[in-house]
Amino acid sequence: MAVVNSCATSKPQLLVELAAFAMPFVDIDHMKILRALLDREAVASTGLGMGVAMPCIRFKALRRPFALFSRLQRPIDYHALDGRQVDLVLLFLGPEPASETYLEILVSASRALRDHNVRDQLRAGGDPRSLFAAFGDSAFKRTG
Repeated sequence: MAVVNSCATSKPQLLVELAAFAMPFVDIDHMKILRALLDREAVASTGLGMGVAMPCIRFKALRRPFALFSRLQRPIDYHALDGRQVDLVLLFLGPEPASETYLEILVSASRALRDHNVRDQLRAGGDPRSLFAAFGDSAFKRTG
């Protein structure tokens, strides 16, 4: 898992940043990641609500899941389900077809981010790696 702080002021700018940040970790061209993110967002927003977005895409080239957490300096309009601006983003890249590990991590992270205490801790500068303490470290090292 990687952690970055973002100065993005718009959803398109954020997606460009996420693709660029993820590229060296997954060895997939940032434009391919960006196109997949844009295609996914065109279907439906990955803004979950409560100030959180969780874009998730899969690639045949990936063997194991990868997560990138980004805390935005200022909330942005992300077309979230509840209409609230987003300031916490958790990007998930996973193998295609989806592995059991990838799906388990996705569900667990989604549940964790729905907890207001977790969100408050992350907004206050808490370490997002703590989200993965129970399942992330070992799961991200297993092959899918």
